[in-house]
Amino acid sequence: MGDIEQAGFIKKYDYATIEPDDCLTIIYTSGSSGFPKGAMISESAYRATFPRWCLPSSLERITLSYRPLAWAADRDAIITTFLCGGRTGFSTEDPSRLMDELALVRPTYFGGPPSIWNKIYTEFKISLALITAHCQPEAIADEEQCLLQQFSRLIPNRCKSIAMGGAMVSPVVFNFLKQCFTHCSVNESYGITECGSVAYNNLVENSLQYRLESVPEMGYTVEDEPFPRGELLTKTPQMFSGYINNPEETSAALTEDGFFRTGDIVELCTSRNGQINIHVIDRKKNFFKLAQGQFISPEFLQNIYIQSPFVEQIYIHGDLLSDSVSAVIVPNQKYAQAYAIEHNLIDFNINNPHPELINAILQDLHSIGEKESLRKYEIPSKIIIDFEPFTSQNGLLTSSMKPCRHKLAAHYANQLKIPNAIEQRLKTIIENVTGRSISIDNKEENVFLSIGGDSLAAIRLSRMIENDLGISLSFNILFDPKMNLERLTTYIQNPSQFSSFSQSILSQMLNDSQLDFNIKVEKHKSIIDFPSMVLITGTTGFIGAFLLAELLTIYPIKCKFVCLVRCQSSINGLDRIRKNMLFYQIWKDDYEERIIPLQGDLSQNNFGLDKETYQSFVHQIDIIFHCGAIVNFILPYNQLYGSNVYGTREIIRFATHIPSSCIPIQYISTISVLPFDIDKEISIDETSPEQLIGGYAQSKWVAEKLIAKANHSGLLVNIYRLGLICADSRTGACNQHDIYTLLITAMMKMNCYPKSLTECHLNGLSVDFTAKTIVYLSNLKSNVYGNIYHMINQNSEIKFVDIIDCIHNCGIELESVSYDEWKIKMKTTNDGDNSLGSILELFSNIIIGEKCLVSADGFYSAVGVLSLPSFDKDYICKWLSFITHHVVRK
Repeated sequence: MGDIEQAGFIKKYDYATIEPDDCLTIIYTSGSSGFPKGAMISESAYRATFPRWCLPSSLERITLSYRPLAWAADRDAIITTFLCGGRTGFSTEDPSRLMDELALVRPTYFGGPPSIWNKIYTEFKISLALITAHCQPEAIADEEQCLLQQFSRLIPNRCKSIAMGGAMVSPVVFNFLKQCFTHCSVNESYGITECGSVAYNNLVENSLQYRLESVPEMGYTVEDEPFPRGELLTKTPQMFSGYINNPEETSAALTEDGFFRTGDIVELCTSRNGQINIHVIDRKKNFFKLAQGQFISPEFLQNIYIQSPFVEQIYIHGDLLSDSVSAVIVPNQKYAQAYAIEHNLIDFNINNPHPELINAILQDLHSIGEKESLRKYEIPSKIIIDFEPFTSQNGLLTSSMKPCRHKLAAHYANQLKIPNAIEQRLKTIIENVTGRSISIDNKEENVFLSIGGDSLAAIRLSRMIENDLGISLSFNILFDPKMNLERLTTYIQNPSQFSSFSQSILSQMLNDSQLDFNIKVEKHKSIIDFPSMVLITGTTGFIGAFLLAELLTIYPIKCKFVCLVRCQSSINGLDRIRKNMLFYQIWKDDYEERIIPLQGDLSQNNFGLDKETYQSFVHQIDIIFHCGAIVNFILPYNQLYGSNVYGTREIIRFATHIPSSCIPIQYISTISVLPFDIDKEISIDETSPEQLIGGYAQSKWVAEKLIAKANHSGLLVNIYRLGLICADSRTGACNQHDIYTLLITAMMKMNCYPKSLTECHLNGLSVDFTAKTIVYLSNLKSNVYGNIYHMINQNSEIKFVDIIDCIHNCGIELESVSYDEWKIKMKTTNDGDNSLGSILELFSNIIIGEKCLVSADGFYSAVGVLSLPSFDKDYICKWLSFITHHVVRK
């Protein structure tokens, strides 16, 4: 210390200036429920922690620091002591010596987490149980009083105040401390790393702004009687600025208006004098759910079961596959040995606890549970006995002496596992989602697909598996053809296999993209002015319908359009095309005689056509517009391969069937084939599929690779990468399955919208302009073939705030709510077919209004003569009117 003082005296440092909002320090959370997070504390927030800077005091202040200074408790205590002119003694960090150090330093104040007070209480109850085991009933009270006097010496007489904080404290332990340490005031402190002090002895701090938010799924609401209950949201002058290098956690922790989500369930009680008392009754962050949906607060139960003289430490575990809780017990060795001697357990062994000892502990927990009126599932049905204590050294306690729940769960995972329970639970979840029974004995086919699972059911299934089993599954796994129940269970039990599964998809994509066509391109069909016959795919979809309408408008009346339509033999393909175009308000009766519906399937060899029909059209078709694809952002690669990849291969084979008369292709692709860090109109050969997310982007990447390969072989190809395509600028007709159509429909049905939406916007092209530009570019001279066009809107946007205003103008009242409230309302609103719940699942993976940064210079240069429709309020009103009359009221 002398050397440090000397060095500071010799070397002078410049005074560091700092602004009030600058980050002054970082304080870490305890890490009891996960990896510790670094909370950034500004200069003004840290100054607010010590409102009485350097205020002289006649009271002596001595502090014992025994917890890491990366945490708030001891760092604040040391600084407060320093500012008061006091002294601090530092611990050796050996927990077993803490009581000796306490006696040596003799602090004037001592605060500790429940683990310390629980330890003292445990020692007391064990000593009392052993002393009074054979006492007469009338002597027990005297023995207890004598023992209380002995234990009171653990806190030196100079200490006038003790406090407990950092976690929930058992009322039993709190009352014991009051009885034992009568020379001290016993206080309960409630503070949070991210926002400082909240309450002291349950009284709200004067500077605290707070409110409650209902947690209906756990049974707590602000309307509860006699006092409101819910999650506590706070805002204080000591608020943190965010978690360092962790914007996701920061965003999740703060509300839109800057309140911090504490994760604590509290009850607000009003006393007779009008003061507000905050009582922490549960911890939302540590909640878990049992198989039947019951929510459990482990800390609440642990604070009850600590009453057992057998229990030194306890960890309550919630196995999501079980109907009741389990427990890991670290017994008090002294009491366990005394029990063994009294009951003649001669072969007592701490490494292999005697079954009778295990049964005695289990029975004692049951007795306590019944005495405390606990529900059956809150009483452990299974216990694990381990005489090795939870410590910070073995990682089962944090450095701030809180149970490290995620490490405890991992440490005892194998012992807590229930055989075959995962398979049974998976079976139940799948049956609940699909409404159909499945057989465990089915070893041959996909368990989900075999009973009719679709993409929306897959979303719900994936979310339920994550909620119930804690494992996030990719849709690739759910839709794998060989994913039976046994294999799916294996993946759940061994999540490390997920990476190898993802690698196998990548390998399959690369292999599929290297397909050797063995094609020859000698000469292309000669087209004078306009083609006489056009092959177009995808006309029963959104883009394809408008593309067909534009071609019918631009091309001469003598031009015929062969439309490949997938449908049953009993259904007229033209009826499907007509119905689709009528919905989008672009059908004209004179189209009928120019359309040739061709019943076929992209995913089959030769489109499933007979040889004669195939050969006939190969000779007649002059140009191909390949728009057909399954556009689904949920289905995995293997489910989209047939239409999107194999179908593109068949189009290329069709176009090159006659080498001396090859057919040019206008290929409709998507901007999704580009990784996020690519912003140029480059060939697909210059990109990698490794960063692509979702089967749609992956399948279209492979398909475009095949198109590029054909182009390298000499086939004339243009590629149109579409971005967001919006409603028709003339009528407002829109894609009823588009995610933004679904969003607006949900807003109208629920009469509310998430407040955060007002900051978002859409950058898209109207569908009629998109179709017009594709046809225009396809009619340019042959020397422009081989170009790639990024069809995205970089010049104008649709603001959601304007959409909301227009909805109001349509006579539909909308309420602004928080995103969390909106999600709850979507889950609970009954719309008959559960579509709102499905929409919510879709939006969990979508970033609304994310601006596309990809360059579109080539596209705008080529179509500069065309006028881009305006996204004004008149356009928005047409769009909303179409949604109102054709989607919402459908």
